[in-house]
Amino acid sequence: MKQQSNITHSMRYLFIFLFILLNYITPTYLNAQVEFTTWGNLTGIRVDNQLMQFNSSLVLIDEEKSFTRVTRKEAQTTDFERTDLKKIFSYEMGEIRWKETIQSLEKGTALIDVELSTKADTLIDAAFFRIELPEEFDNSTIFKVQNENVMNLESISTYQAEANYIAPLSKIIVSSTLRKLEISFSRITQVMVKNTSEGNIRLDFLIQAGEVLADTIYSNQFTIKASGEIDRSVVNLKVFPEQEGKQFDGVGGNFRLQNPSTDPQVIDYSLKNLRVSWSRVELPWSYWHPDLSKNPIDEAKKGNLHPKVRDAMEMAKRLDQQGIPVILATWFAPEWAIIGKRAEGVNIDGSRGNALDQTKKQEIYESITSYIQFLKKEYGVETVMFSFNESDLGIDVRQTPEEHNQLIKELGAYFRKRGVETDFLLGDTADADGWPFTTLASTDPETRPFIGGVSFHSWRGWTDENLLKWLDISNRVGKPLFIGEGSIDAGAWRYPGILEEPTYALDEIDVYLKILAKAQPLSILQWQLTADYSVMSGGGVFGNTEKELHPTQRFFNLQQLGATPQGSFSIPATISKKGLTVAAYKEDNNTSFTLHVVNKGASREVKIEGIPDGIDKLNVRVTNRTNSNKKVKTIKVKNGIAEYNLEGASFISFFSK
Repeated sequence: MKQQSNITHSMRYLFIFLFILLNYITPTYLNAQVEFTTWGNLTGIRVDNQLMQFNSSLVLIDEEKSFTRVTRKEAQTTDFERTDLKKIFSYEMGEIRWKETIQSLEKGTALIDVELSTKADTLIDAAFFRIELPEEFDNSTIFKVQNENVMNLESISTYQAEANYIAPLSKIIVSSTLRKLEISFSRITQVMVKNTSEGNIRLDFLIQAGEVLADTIYSNQFTIKASGEIDRSVVNLKVFPEQEGKQFDGVGGNFRLQNPSTDPQVIDYSLKNLRVSWSRVELPWSYWHPDLSKNPIDEAKKGNLHPKVRDAMEMAKRLDQQGIPVILATWFAPEWAIIGKRAEGVNIDGSRGNALDQTKKQEIYESITSYIQFLKKEYGVETVMFSFNESDLGIDVRQTPEEHNQLIKELGAYFRKRGVETDFLLGDTADADGWPFTTLASTDPETRPFIGGVSFHSWRGWTDENLLKWLDISNRVGKPLFIGEGSIDAGAWRYPGILEEPTYALDEIDVYLKILAKAQPLSILQWQLTADYSVMSGGGVFGNTEKELHPTQRFFNLQQLGATPQGSFSIPATISKKGLTVAAYKEDNNTSFTLHVVNKGASREVKIEGIPDGIDKLNVRVTNRTNSNKKVKTIKVKNGIAEYNLEGASFISFFSK
């Protein structure tokens, strides 16, 4: 008995030790307080989930002061990796290379390492780590500095900027009425403070000026501590169920097959664990009909069907058999169908892609029609719509608005002549600001009968103005809007580790709710539900073979959003605080109510008003860094009102069903 008691005590101490260890190690990882863009610019530091906002960037000014490069979305070659708790971004700006390492420390503190180097001796004007302060830092902002009178030669710069203040410092503290930033430097640093013409305060911290020697690393380390008032005031949220908007079918997905070894497992998992309402698959046109002198249907019947074509058709068949409508999109046209040599990247004139050869219109129409007919006859798939992917940008067929309109009108008539009922997806533009591309087709009475839906991709441009334009276009043609490709950074395939970051997940679902509330699409089709830009990780996806296949936070965001009852109608909602985004839905007979909220601020109470009569409780589900579409609570509804403590930095959904 004494021996057993000793073992029990030993186990108890072991459990206590593990508990202390986990609590010591875990908070830094879970808090991961530094927020940053997908290309590495800091957007602030979270303190108790309250984002203390500021914007950082790396700035390079050339020798002649004629050109300034600033890190921004898709403006430089970017790479990203995660090492322990460090986030490491690498950049190339011409001859200059940057490396930025971001790490969260104790509460509200970040450690930033910046390195600059070049392979060959280079002259520059200056290179900075820059911080731009938000509008709450106004003319009443107070600065405290630690000024050093002694500097070595390496710290002295001949660079002179038009600034309000320039001095060599070891620390600077910037305070407004609500916020404070303390920035310390590992070495004495020339600091420039400027009140810009735009009305915001900019801080430039010099990394190097003048000569940059080959194979020499110029670096500095910045410790940034953020503090300030935490806004925990009650949020008033009101919905208006009597104002019924457009229908929402739920989450859809793209299934363009590009990774034979890893796509199948991701597709299997997605179709098993998500309610996929719509799909978009590739029409591999260049493989379907590479030789104009040969009939592609005859070649297919002879057994000469290219594997990529077969796989795409099998994918469409699988989706169709599961009752998921199939939209066809094509990227690459056959060589015979385009003008000039196939484009790679940006053309000399700044354009992308290739225009279709208008002298071969009839051959083009017949070729596309033959694919759709073969898919229906041999695989039983009735495709609902067709489009050229991002033809406004030239990815990879390029069209003018006039050519886009002409194609829909003429090929649409040709489809009907050949007994094909497939409609066209108007637009299918690269970004939300591409709506002018659709104006001609959406107002041409000869074109509109062949339009089955409207589409844009959510990579860029999701301003309120642009989103409302798409709602207007959808109303104009009387057809539903789709987000043909849903996500927020088209360049993320170059640095896919960013897709697993909680910041990316929260930003993505925040954009989705904004689109849902303003543009009211029928579905958002995630790019993709394959291994490409994947919402899964492990199992070889992105080269990660160390872990088994598993869903990321982005997957659970989709799962939670996709739980909205199919066929629900959008209803408007108002909210009293910034930093929250909402989208609300109800069924036509008021038997169900769904409310989605992204809270990018601190935890705070929300009072929800206007909930439809007859609903007496709501199930609450949460996705964030620590919860994965988890049902956390059931709350009561009384007289159309419910109250709940919204988790900070989270996606929260309320379901009556």
